[in-house]
Amino acid sequence: MSDTNTGASSGASQGAREFTWPDYIGWGGMINQARMEADWKGLWDYAIPHLHASEETVARAEAQLGFRLPESYRGFLLASNGWPCFYQDMTIFSTSDLLGGDLHEAGQTQLELEECVEAMAADGVIAADHFPVAASLESIDVALMGKPGTPAEGTVSWVRGEVIERYDDFLDYYLSMMELNKIEITRLRQDYGPKPDGVPHAVIGRPGSPPVIEEARRDDL
Repeated sequence: MSDTNTGASSGASQGAREFTWPDYIGWGGMINQARMEADWKGLWDYAIPHLHASEETVARAEAQLGFRLPESYRGFLLASNGWPCFYQDMTIFSTSDLLGGDLHEAGQTQLELEECVEAMAADGVIAADHFPVAASLESIDVALMGKPGTPAEGTVSWVRGEVIERYDDFLDYYLSMMELNKIEITRLRQDYGPKPDGVPHAVIGRPGSPPVIEEARRDDL
């Protein structure tokens, strides 16, 4: 059984606190803060998650798409309406990105490439059964989600010319990318060492944005 907000297992012991998308996003924000601090030479750009989308905003996007979004991704949007540079140069789509714009075009272009169609077919799924939910303007990486009513419904495929990995749902994809961010923190610390005195860090911040939740544990970084 899965939590309808996150797609996470709800089989926790009685009295245990269930994690929600705000928890997962807060934890991810802590990880990206640590990654930014390790990346004092500025290899990547950084940003905080957008404010949440309203139910009405999500419903309007679904009406234009012609289908209800899979619950794991829908739950993310209701907690954060997109997240630029959440993993390296990849951005999780907002409701507006789902409908058009540069990121949508970048994701759709990759989805329609013959090599992507062939790679998805070799992995046992049909590219046309998917829509992009994360993409980059600098690289060919794209995350493709299975549309409702298809064999791939709700799953996510990470494609970079070939299928890098497939995930059970959007939460599974998100958590896996955050684990990769943690690995990169270690690599950056090894490669760059401590930040010299007088070198400023980049700033993650945006007026009106919610604070990172305090429950996120720094020992997990």
